[in-house]
Amino acid sequence: MNAILTRRLSVPPAPAPTPPPVRPRYNPVEVIEGAAPSRLRHVVLSLGTAALVALVLGAHPLADWVNGLPINPVTDRLSGWVQTWQDWMDALGVGHLYTALQALFRWFQGLRF
Repeated sequence: MNAILTRRLSVPPAPAPTPPPVRPRYNPVEVIEGAAPSRLRHVVLSLGTAALVALVLGAHPLADWVNGLPINPVTDRLSGWVQTWQDWMDALGVGHLYTALQALFRWFQGLRF
């Protein structure tokens, strides 16, 4: 048998189109032209203050969150600590401040303009 040798012509694949460069989308309200960046020390101080305020005023929500965790030896011990912390905050009167602020916030939510 006589076979005719043929060469298969291969066509190189077309190059993939390059995607447009990713451009970050900034909310113009969040980015202020010419604003100086904050120093790390100020950011850490702000975060620490916020954490302290949340720990003092948020004893009740913290206790609710811990009581919702799955039961195991770690959460049992954590629940005891949080309950002690909540009792201390209530003894100082911070618990009443929290409930008053929460009631005020709920009152503001109920306003209709």
